[in-house]
Amino acid sequence: MTATIRSVRAALDLHPDLSRHVATIKISTRRKSLGMSIRPGDSGITLHVPAAHTPADAVATLAENRHRIASMLHKARRTVPAVPVKELVNGASFLWLGQNNRLRLVDDAAEAVRHVDDHGTATERGTWRGRWLELDRSVVRLGGAPLISWYIQEGSAWLDAQAGPLWARMAGGHRPLPAVRAADIGRSRWGVHHHKPNPADDTIRIAWQTFQLRPALVRHVLTHELVHAARPGGRAHGHEFWRAFERAEPGARQRERELHKEGATVWMGDVHPPAPR
Repeated sequence: MTATIRSVRAALDLHPDLSRHVATIKISTRRKSLGMSIRPGDSGITLHVPAAHTPADAVATLAENRHRIASMLHKARRTVPAVPVKELVNGASFLWLGQNNRLRLVDDAAEAVRHVDDHGTATERGTWRGRWLELDRSVVRLGGAPLISWYIQEGSAWLDAQAGPLWARMAGGHRPLPAVRAADIGRSRWGVHHHKPNPADDTIRIAWQTFQLRPALVRHVLTHELVHAARPGGRAHGHEFWRAFERAEPGARQRERELHKEGATVWMGDVHPPAPR
């Protein structure tokens, strides 16, 4: 029997010690191996089951990973984020590459959002030399969307300058650099690498939220996804992956802990509604 959400849940219900830890089941026609994921604050894991697997396969794999599930649940409960909600008013604080920038509402701006220095001069795209974000007053009604678009645009420019040198040291010219861009990929991942049959078609997307962190942590996220693109053997985050990651970035495990700690409080795009006039 191939896997369906109902059949996997029925099989899990025969094993209450496993079933109680599974909050969501997703069936994938693209996956080849069973996967587990969890977001900070979640009460249980999300189980990603390949459609070609049987419900018994899913149960067996879960049983083999009891200790990993316990660790994932503990970590999710320990890292519940204190997600800030921003108010789009003069002086509001927004981080760009670890540095604080103040919001300044302006009228009739040429761009919805602009990064400027103390003199109001626009900074070079992708840098972190400005200290102000100018937001056109007419787009405040759109909430966080204009700022998210700005983070994506600026983040992509920053990645253009960083990805090539990192990849050259890792791949030595033996593989083409994947297409790397900032994007809105949700709230549960810092980055994602999409494998394609032809490595030249691989893509990497870095979450726009990442660019609020200091540059070393953004490079850490980028390196993580580039390691995936280099395709080390073994499991996705197994021994071979971490060995390649530590070669590319000495101290990667320590940096990963810093990422989880500092990333728990970054802005996710939520804003307070504007005050009535």
